[in-house]
Amino acid sequence: MKELEFDGFRVILDPDTNFWAIYERELPENVLRFYEENRSVLEERMRRYRFEVDFNTAYINPTERCNASCEYCYIPPEIRRRGREMSYEALRDILERLESLGVRNVIFHGAEPLLVKGAIFRVMGEFDYRYGIQTNGFLLEEEDVDFLKSMNANVGISFDSPFREVEDFLRGKGHYDKIMQILDWFDGYANLNVITTINKHNYTQLEEMVDLLAGKVRLVLMNPVRGTSEGGRRLRPDPVKAAEHFLRAVERAIWHTKNGRRIVIGDFANILLGIVAPYSRVLQCDISPCGAGRRFISITPEGIFPCGEFIGFEEFGIGLDELELAGEKFFEVRERVVERIEECRDCEYRNICGAPCPAEVYAEKGTMFEKAPFCEFYKAVIEKAFEVIHRGDLEHVVNLRALKRVYEIRA
Repeated sequence: MKELEFDGFRVILDPDTNFWAIYERELPENVLRFYEENRSVLEERMRRYRFEVDFNTAYINPTERCNASCEYCYIPPEIRRRGREMSYEALRDILERLESLGVRNVIFHGAEPLLVKGAIFRVMGEFDYRYGIQTNGFLLEEEDVDFLKSMNANVGISFDSPFREVEDFLRGKGHYDKIMQILDWFDGYANLNVITTINKHNYTQLEEMVDLLAGKVRLVLMNPVRGTSEGGRRLRPDPVKAAEHFLRAVERAIWHTKNGRRIVIGDFANILLGIVAPYSRVLQCDISPCGAGRRFISITPEGIFPCGEFIGFEEFGIGLDELELAGEKFFEVRERVVERIEECRDCEYRNICGAPCPAEVYAEKGTMFEKAPFCEFYKAVIEKAFEVIHRGDLEHVVNLRALKRVYEIRA
């Protein structure tokens, strides 16, 4: 157990189980007694949550092509130029085979899936999965929106800046106006979310992005740019400065939520879940080992990878004919745990942040066993999460009714 000092309160935290308690003066005696009585159960639950292989999600990249050319794209340009794609028959075969793995969620992902939307929409109508699609939106038409709504699909729209000139610079001319049109078409649709990639061109604009989206979407993901590609590394902002602006956006989202326009920054909510309900986390990057090749896989025309970030690293891929054997593969990625990373093994937050992302670290360092380049960013976010819990704003970020139980002990 480690005792952490904050401004006006203290936290006691067990990094192995994420058991914690907040107190302002002295730790109540019943806290440690409760911890000792339940320690073995908590350790086993965390062990099972971290290491069990359960493919509940498949990301399918039905095409290697894209109608944009974002500098930080994780898919190598030579693969995008090659442009292979899946036919309707190939997609149908994959969805049939995924049933044997117990997959429940299918997400059509980039490059740009709407380049083959005819095949995608056709198979969506034939199989009973929980569907999602991640798109830059350029090819989205109003009738497509109607179809996706009818399927109750989760739709993620890439959108990086609240300012037209910055957005069009990052994503392509006309992208800002297209996103504004898409937001009107969806008209408050509950399963619409925005994905913002934090980079050196937009990290100071995150608060304004929340202002723009409040009342239009309920969830925005603000992901630090991954350094899987050289372009991504060139666009990486200073982690500490990026954290400052990210946390301003968090506070702004809480303010809007309190004033009747609920909007949640999903990355921050997931960190909060890592503290208050660690087995309920949705995003699998904040876990060690992460969800790559353990909770989800990425399927491309070239083969199967533990995660989309590994596309381009042939040494991590397997053939499409090995889909049913996926649970026996990808052990190298699953062995990347915080206990094997020198800078992480003694960190009190090691099982809250998970030291993401193995593909990013591997691309830059040639090994997965080094700390995340955004380490200081995640530390600042975790400390803000404890502050939000302490001041009673948890309910304005996390849906407490969806959680089975939250233990919070105060003096």
